[in-house]
Amino acid sequence: MATTLFSVAHSDLQKIQPDILGFGITDFENQMQFAENDVLRRIREEWWERYRHTVRYKDITKVTSVEMTNSKLTNSQWIQSVVYLTLWKYIYPQLTKWRDPDTGEGKDTFQVQIDFYRDRYEEEFQAILRDGVEYDEDGGGTVSDSEKEPIHYLRLVR
Repeated sequence: MATTLFSVAHSDLQKIQPDILGFGITDFENQMQFAENDVLRRIREEWWERYRHTVRYKDITKVTSVEMTNSKLTNSQWIQSVVYLTLWKYIYPQLTKWRDPDTGEGKDTFQVQIDFYRDRYEEEFQAILRDGVEYDEDGGGTVSDSEKEPIHYLRLVR
């Protein structure tokens, strides 16, 4: 089974980490769904608020309490970020022995991978924002260039 919106499945995890199902836990459906929910929340926080105020509703006299429609996002754009977040935040913490680097034992392999996939998740998420979030505003089934709005943080918007 896959996640409810972006359809992230075990096979997506295995593309990044082929042996992920060989560590004693063979089902990560709940963890993938938690990660998908986290990604959706972050999209609403970091992209939707800016999008609806600077692109969708430039006239401040209009009501801007419109919620983002999750199904208008392009699934394939977010699969990689959900996979990285699942590995970083939900899978590897279950597998690690949590060795303390201060005691001289050092990090185990899962702790090292937690750090690695946390960084990959952040890079992937920021790359999507810079490239432009694909949002099918008109519900036409395809995303036109005007519906792919990049976020520019270092630009003055009036």
